[in-house]
Amino acid sequence: MYQKFMDFMSDKLMPIAMKVGTQKHLVALRDSFIATMPVVMTGSIALLINAFLVDFPSQFGWDGITKTFQWLVDINGLIFNGSLAIVSLVFIFALGYNIAKVYEVDKLSGGLVALSSFVISLGTSMTKAFEVSGVTSGVAKALNKVAGLSYAKGSLSVTVSGLIPGNQVSSRGYFTAIIIGFLAVIVFAKIMKKDITIKLPDSVPPAIAVPFTSIIPAFVAMYVVAILTFAFDQLTGKLIIDWIYDVLQAPLLGFSQSPISVIAVAFLTQLFWFFGIHGGNVMAPIMEGVFGVALLSNLEAYKAGTKIPYLWTSVSYGAFVWYATLGLLIAIFMVSKNKHYRQVAKLGIAPCLFNIGEPVMYGLPTVLNPILFIPFLLCPIVMSGVAYAATALGLVAPVTQNVAWVMPPVLYGFFGTAFDWRSIILSLVNLALAVIIYFPFVKLANNPKFENAGNAGNGEE
Repeated sequence: MYQKFMDFMSDKLMPIAMKVGTQKHLVALRDSFIATMPVVMTGSIALLINAFLVDFPSQFGWDGITKTFQWLVDINGLIFNGSLAIVSLVFIFALGYNIAKVYEVDKLSGGLVALSSFVISLGTSMTKAFEVSGVTSGVAKALNKVAGLSYAKGSLSVTVSGLIPGNQVSSRGYFTAIIIGFLAVIVFAKIMKKDITIKLPDSVPPAIAVPFTSIIPAFVAMYVVAILTFAFDQLTGKLIIDWIYDVLQAPLLGFSQSPISVIAVAFLTQLFWFFGIHGGNVMAPIMEGVFGVALLSNLEAYKAGTKIPYLWTSVSYGAFVWYATLGLLIAIFMVSKNKHYRQVAKLGIAPCLFNIGEPVMYGLPTVLNPILFIPFLLCPIVMSGVAYAATALGLVAPVTQNVAWVMPPVLYGFFGTAFDWRSIILSLVNLALAVIIYFPFVKLANNPKFENAGNAGNGEE
């Protein structure tokens, strides 16, 4: 039965996973999320420092710490404004660059075309509604005569024109950035490939010639986006970015917050890893495009002091799930008599404490190891389910901070939840569950006939 399942997975599912992992558009999307990490992590660290200087001291009434370091809090606020607050602008440039890269056209021009096209799709005005009371009919009439103001039924709408709407360049704009970025740069790349460009003599330096050859493709791509934005606004009365958010982004993010979705992503990621395929790479479009956007929304809500919108984010997996390998090593130290297992565990424990599991993954191995197949898949299911339930029940705060993936387990959850001490208990409970799940299977490997079980997986990539 086990061998039939392995054959089925190898013959049917794994080729699909390989195609998904190498599909050029998904590779460009994955690389773009990765490319934003320097800016995103800098903004996240700034926000985390502020949490340590403001929110953590407030739990104990240590307001003096906040007053003393108010200057640093203000500096971190500036960092936030230049990173997470404009994360869609950072991402769209990276996306344009990487799409141009896979199409083998000028990468810098691709990034600039994507950025400009995204800004085009935002429109030039922003409207904000406020609930007001006690407005007389005379005052209401006067308000409606003022340009940019509109009052009706207790709601005052203020429209400001001639600027880039700030709420559209944060995480709210991610899905629009993806759609507009692909549209604009693919049009740009196709025209470049057809050689519909301005021709300059060979004597012209490349630094001048390359931007000139990009003029016509950029012109067409940006006009396509502008016409689409204008036509959509005229037909629907809405900006395309608002429609994409309401119809695509918000529902998809909402769907991702179901326990089935959370557990399914953890299971599939681990399943790919078992067959030697980098689960993180295969699942990156979902992990970063959906759960990563949820994290950024939580970061923004945390900064604004408003209700945290999402229970589960991409960092939630790192905080409470992905350290299951540490549970395996603890089980090995406790009951394993398999010399190979114990030797790999000794060598792998230090990297594992910093979430580097490859030495164990390929050295033990867990990859293609029939003994460890069940616990390898069961651990992330149980751990993600327990952590999701604890968060949904309010037993632990949702993850609101973007933490570096090398943060050791337990501390990972503590920092990710903005210093919620209850996350320490949850992390330890999940670690104990991982040990318990792996325990009987590690003990089973003590049988001499399993001494070399799984060694066929060594060297898989």
